[in-house]
Amino acid sequence: TWVEHTDGKRYFTWDPHNFPTPEKMQAALAAKGRKLVTITDPHIKRATGYHVFEEGTAKGFFVKTAAGADYEGHCWPGQSSWLDYTRAEVRDWYATFFEYGRYQGSTPILYIWIDMNEPSVFNSHEVTMDVAAVHGGGVLHRDVHNQYGFYQTMATYQGLRRRSEQPPHETPTRPFILSRSFYTGTQRYAAIWTGDNAAKWSHLQAVGPMLMALGVGGIHFVGADIGGFFGNPDEELLVRWYQAAAYQPFCRGHAHLETKRREPW
Repeated sequence: TWVEHTDGKRYFTWDPHNFPTPEKMQAALAAKGRKLVTITDPHIKRATGYHVFEEGTAKGFFVKTAAGADYEGHCWPGQSSWLDYTRAEVRDWYATFFEYGRYQGSTPILYIWIDMNEPSVFNSHEVTMDVAAVHGGGVLHRDVHNQYGFYQTMATYQGLRRRSEQPPHETPTRPFILSRSFYTGTQRYAAIWTGDNAAKWSHLQAVGPMLMALGVGGIHFVGADIGGFFGNPDEELLVRWYQAAAYQPFCRGHAHLETKRREPW
């Protein structure tokens, strides 16, 4: 489920109108042997009363500007700040949000998708974090940019793994996490998909080499959006894409909200 499942794009919450009883919904899914994957992007909405923002602010856990203020930018929730996952204490704290008592409405079948974790910042001239933003220890973002998403994935894995060590779980389990950003070692924590592609034959052609290159690099649980994220594939392109995707380790049909329905039958 994308960001629209949340209450005003506040992660670790549920839209009270569309998802008033998330535990009941998940019980129905579990009865069919299904899982649920919700999204928790790295940007945190700057909103009074939002517990993640207020706790992070009080603890000084956001990435800073050179002047020492919290770094701010625009992403899906509007004005946002970014947690500094490069710091071990931030990762330890962030991991607590996956506990059932903290993530109200979550159940043992719920796992996590992390998007926009390059990180994406819509109003930056490079559509990412300012290279002069400051992380823990005075490290500039330019020096940890490629690792930023990796550290959030690490924290998410840590939280879900800890969750599985508590009741009602009988034995610890390996969590499912899907990430768009990755780095050396990400294969220990998450599956990867190749991001926003398009409904074009050339993009289908590119899928095989991209996924095999990732596999050669040691990241094997990989896939690409079937049919393309943007645009509307014709019948033949969609069917051929499904045929090719049958060999993807991670196989998912995923498209922009404004695209047409895509069933090939």
